[in-house]
Amino acid sequence: MNAEARDFGLFIDGLRLERDLSREDLCNNIMSLSQYKRYLRGDTSIPNRKLILIADKLRFSINELHILFSRKYDIDKNKVLHLYKLVHEQKVEEAYKLGRQLGKASFISNYTTQMYDFCMLILQHSLNLVSDIHVLGLYSKLIDYPNCIQKSSFNMIEISTLIQIVNLSAKSGDFEAANFLYDILSNDNFSLSSSDKSSYLPSVYSNLAKILGMQEDFTKVLEITNKGIEYCKLNSRTASLPNLFFYNALAHLVLNQREQALISAKKTFMLIYIESNTEKFETFKNLFEKQFDMELDDLIKF
Repeated sequence: MNAEARDFGLFIDGLRLERDLSREDLCNNIMSLSQYKRYLRGDTSIPNRKLILIADKLRFSINELHILFSRKYDIDKNKVLHLYKLVHEQKVEEAYKLGRQLGKASFISNYTTQMYDFCMLILQHSLNLVSDIHVLGLYSKLIDYPNCIQKSSFNMIEISTLIQIVNLSAKSGDFEAANFLYDILSNDNFSLSSSDKSSYLPSVYSNLAKILGMQEDFTKVLEITNKGIEYCKLNSRTASLPNLFFYNALAHLVLNQREQALISAKKTFMLIYIESNTEKFETFKNLFEKQFDMELDDLIKF
C-alpha cells in the first residue's frame, strides 16, 4: 500500500461527499467503481488523465486539488502535533479537551490518525477511563501487535506504542514485548520511517533499559544504553542521557565491571549538575549511594 496515494484518494473521496456526489456519479465515464476503491486503498496512485476528469466533476482544477490537499494535510498534522506536545508535557486535562474537540473523522493522513489515536489512548488511560488490560488490547490493535513483528521499518508512533505495550506487559511479568523491542533497537539497520518526534527516541532507549534491568538481563542493558547514548550524541539530545548513563553504570556494576560503572556514574552526575535540577540530583544521589555502597563525594574524587 502506498500511504501517500491512499491519503490523497481519501481526500478526493471527502471532496466527493462535500459535493454530494455518489461514488457511482463521480466514476461515471472515468473509471470503474472497483478501480476507484483501489485508489482509496492506496494500491496505486490516480493517473493525471483520470485526476483531471475527477477534478472537473468536483469543480476544481487539478492544481487546486493539490493545493487543497497540501493545506489540509498540514492543518491536520499541526493540530495533532499540538495534541501530542500536550500529552508529552503531561497536560492531561487540556490535552483530553483538545482531543475531544478534534475528533478524527476528517483526517486524511493515516499517520496523523494513528498519532491522534495514540494520544487519546494515553489520555484515556491516564484519566482511568480504561483499564490496563483494556488499553493494552487497544494499543496492540493500533499497531497490529504482535503481527507487526514482520515489519521492516517503524514510524515513531509505532515505536512509542510499543514502549507502552512493553511497560504494561512488564507490570504483569510478561517480557515478550520488551525482547521484541530490544531486537528492533539493537539492530544496526534500525531506522525510523518517519522522522517526526525522533527527539523522544532516547526516552524509549532509557525506558527499555529499565525493563531489561527488571529481567536482570544486564548484558542487554549495556547494549541498549550504549545504543541510546550513541544516538543522543549523534543527534545532540541530552534529556535522557543521565538515565542512560545511570542504567549503564548499574549494569556494569552487576557484571563486576566496577571501574567502568564508576565512569558511567560520574558522567551521570556531570550531566545532572549541568541541568541544575536539585530534586533530580538528590534522587540520583540516593540511588547511587544505595546501589554502589559509597558516598557521592568519593565518586567525585574518583
